[in-house]
Parts: sequence; C-alpha cells; structure tokens
Amino acid sequence: MGGFGPLRSGPRAVAFHESHHVTNFHGLHRDGEAAHLAYLFDRVHGGAVRHHPAHGRHHYGCRIHHGWRDGAHACGLHRDRPDRRAPLRPHRVLKFPGVTDTMHILFFPSWYPESEEDFSGSFFREQAEAFVAEGHVAGVITVRGFPVYQYGAYRSRKIETYRVERGIVTLRDDAILPVPKLHALNLSALEQRWRRLYKLYVSEHGRPDVINAHAMFPAGIIASRIARSEQIPFVVTEHRPSSVDFLRSPGYAGAARSAAREASALVAVARGFVPVLDEAYGLSKWQYLPGLLSPQFEDVSVREPAEAPFVFGHVSHLDPGKRVDLLIEAFGDAFGSDPTTRLRIAGGSEHRAALESITEERQLTNVEFVGAVPRQQIVEEFSRSHVFALPSEAEAFGTVLWEAMACGLPLLSTATWAGHNAVTAETGILTPINDRQALAGALQDIRKRFNDFDSARIREVCVEHCGRRAFVSNYVKLYQRH
Repeated sequence: MGGFGPLRSGPRAVAFHESHHVTNFHGLHRDGEAAHLAYLFDRVHGGAVRHHPAHGRHHYGCRIHHGWRDGAHACGLHRDRPDRRAPLRPHRVLKFPGVTDTMHILFFPSWYPESEEDFSGSFFREQAEAFVAEGHVAGVITVRGFPVYQYGAYRSRKIETYRVERGIVTLRDDAILPVPKLHALNLSALEQRWRRLYKLYVSEHGRPDVINAHAMFPAGIIASRIARSEQIPFVVTEHRPSSVDFLRSPGYAGAARSAAREASALVAVARGFVPVLDEAYGLSKWQYLPGLLSPQFEDVSVREPAEAPFVFGHVSHLDPGKRVDLLIEAFGDAFGSDPTTRLRIAGGSEHRAALESITEERQLTNVEFVGAVPRQQIVEEFSRSHVFALPSEAEAFGTVLWEAMACGLPLLSTATWAGHNAVTAETGILTPINDRQALAGALQDIRKRFNDFDSARIREVCVEHCGRRAFVSNYVKLYQRH
C-alpha cells in the first residue's frame, strides 16, 4: 500500500484504496472501562472520533492521496506539515461515450458479501455489475450492524472501508447497535455510519441520480432518511417475504411505512409478493420487476444431456424449506431404484446426512449426492440434468429456477411465487406445495413429456425475462419515470 500506511496500528485499523488513492481510518485506543464506554458512545452518537498520535488531536478519519502534489498526503495532513490540512480532490464520475441516458445509481444493500467466497447477498453485487456492464455508473454503500453484546467481534474486525470490487466503488463500515430490540435507536446508529459514507462517496464520485435500497430493513429506511435530506429519488426493492413480520414491531413499523410512502417506487421480486406487501404497508404502490439472471448464465449454450440415464437435478443449500426430503421420497415412489432414472442432488450443509439416511432406508441407489458445487462449475452441473426439480415450501424470485432455464432445462416446481413466475406450458410443470403424491405423479409426467419441451425456447424465455439487458432496462425505465 502506498503512502504512509497506518499512522497507528490496532484492531479497528481499516484501509481504503483505489488505484491512485489510499484512505486510512485508524482505530482509537482508550484504556480503562470509562474510556471503553466513552468509545462506544462515540461510535453510536456523533461518529467515530479518532486520535492522531502525531499531533495529539482527535479527528474523523484520515484520507491519504499519493501520486500527486509531490507525495503530499491528506489524512487531513501534509507529509511536511502535520498541522496543515490538504484539500480533498474530488474524483469526477465520467459518463460513457456512445451510451444514452447513462445513470448513476448508488445501492444500499441490507447485507452484502464480505469476500469473493461469501455468497450472502452476492446477487446485490451482481446487479451493480450489470448496470456497469450496460454503460451506467454504480456504487455500493453497506453497513453491518453488531449488537452491543458482540462488541468484541466488532472491535476486532479489520475492514477495508473503500474498495473497488469488480469495478464497483464499494464503501463499508460497521456499527454497534446499542440496545437489543430497541430498533429506533439501532436505526439511528446505522444511519450515522451510512450517512458518513454517503458524504465520502459524493465527495469522491459525485451525487447519484437515484438510491436503490435492497430490502426495507434496514437499508430502505436508511435510504429514505438520506434521500429526504439530500433531495434524491430512492427506490426500495424487497427480497424477503419475512420482511412483513418486521412491520409488527413498533420500532420498525412507523419508520418503514414512512419510507414506503416517500419512496419514488417500491419493487417486489415476485408477482405474488405484490399484494402481500400492498396489504402490509396499506398502499397500492408495490410493483413486480424480475431479478437478475446470474452473470455466468448470460452467454451459455444449451447442451443436451446424454439420453440415458434420465437425470432429475436439484441445486440448493439443502435447507428444510427446500423440501429435498419430500423430493427423495416422491422420487422413490415414482421410480424406485430404476437405474435408468436418477436424482442428482447438489449442495452441502448440515442437513445432508439426514437426507442421505432417507435414501439408505429406502435403498435408493439411483439417488446421488454430489456436495457443494463451486459457482464457476454450476453451469456444467445444471447441464448434466434433463429436468430441474425444486419442491420448496416458499420461494420469492427463485433465482435457481431461472438459472436452470438458462441452460434449457424444463422445470418441475411447486406452486410458490417463484414457481408461478417461471413455469408456463412452455417451460415446465407446477405441482402443489408439500404434496408427496402429486409430486411423484409430476415427476413421472415430465419424464414422459420431456421431448415436448424445447430447450432453446426455454432459454429464450429466461433471457427475455431476466437477462442482463432486460433487467437493467426495466430498472432504468423505472428510475427515469420518477
């Protein structure tokens, strides 16, 4: 890392870097219990006060630029004059030549991957990448909240506050949530951290055209507050059916309903989710827009699997809600141990052992567990199957269904919101939720009718609905309407 590096090492030392500038926020060391409480108070009320050992003053972070002004650094400081502030030089966002209606979107995800290996919220990152790939400008601000009883974990973390991740300017911070279940106070703590990063982002990259929050709790609420004071349109995309449960909490309900009223637009990721959200918020404002097809499926070729054996595929984390147990039982009812028909289950979790015991009890030698599949190999995994089966109890958008369709696979899905979105007469068969007999019959039916499905057409339906160009176009039209 160029420049001076950390002025003071410590567990909260965090660095941000982008090709020509590095920014450091340094941890604060205070001894004693009273100082510990004062530090916690600083974190929650009024921002993190940092102590600069070079000149004995507290300051609000430092920012080091190198490669300009003969190595002068702004950590609020010059190399040769530690008592003198260097001006911050804003980085201007450039519009893409040849691209009309280029937009600058700033995303506020409620959760976000912390590494390349972390897939929690990876679809939020992929969506930001999709906008950049289509010639727009995108940034991400994300804040992770830690309950006060996890203060040790919070204090020991080392995070890079400013990074360019896959071409996306990404600003991160953590916040202590001071009182468990006192949501109003916890939201204020999150808002302070988010607002500080927003100001830093704007100083470097300019004012966005729109803020798009992923999930109302907490990012949608925070976005509404920042958008209100900054006079910027904002959109909330809700991904979690469980979010309506938060509206029963007095600390969340008022803030969320206020955010929903003020939002330029409200988006649900499933058609069936729209009336549920409208009723929960007391509005007729929510609308459906499809999610994004994962980028590794954007340009794949449809490959026909071998004629025999006939393979039903399933890919998930094997959570109980996916009802893989029901799939195994129904498969056994439909085909027994017929070696010409197989069930291939991809995914790894603590639930795998219990599922394997079902196959052993029923002596289903034609059921195969392949474990977790790396994302770079997932296209190949789908292409090993003839039909994709997903008998979940609940699915919102059901990204995995569209990934299977992108590979040309017909679908066997339960009648979840996602199933109703994806399954038509052209693309597969729907079956009732938690109905073992119906699922067994549907497995037999789609096995017999497999040749009636056109794999190329299935892929075409998928790309037209949620391919990158369609996804970005849908959202840009939404933004420009407001």
